Amino acid sequence: MFNQCTCTRLRRLTRRITSIYDRHLLPDGLTISQYSLLSRVGKHGAIANLRLAAEMGMDRSTLSRNIKPLMTAGWIATVDMPPDEHVDKRSFGLALSEAGKIKLDAARPNWAGAQQEINGLLGEDMHEALSDMIDNAYDRLQEA
Repeated sequence: MFNQCTCTRLRRLTRRITSIYDRHLLPDGLTISQYSLLSRVGKHGAIANLRLAAEMGMDRSTLSRNIKPLMTAGWIATVDMPPDEHVDKRSFGLALSEAGKIKLDAARPNWAGAQQEINGLLGEDMHEALSDMIDNAYDRLQEA
């Protein structure tokens, strides 16, 4: 079993799950990646770009590429951050605009529909076990 590539197997699973979320979010004009960013920014209010990248498990350039269309659409705006949040000259604050809050609220039911579909396909026990395993694996790899 250890000769099978963990990355390949996980990517295959995440592609399948992503396709379910993306199908549900299609009427909102969002992908699950975009919804996740809107949701995370909405959860925090104003958040430093570097902190957001770290929480999302992305590097700065990946975050920039992913956040740009959301900013172009007017859903996320740059905001001033308290001085203690600035890590370097390239750090800046991000927050949902009013249009972003409306977009997130409108998309939430479709996200929930995707979540329900996945939970139904996996079953409660597998969904809970998978969630726990993912969280535990991420925590262990963060220590490495």
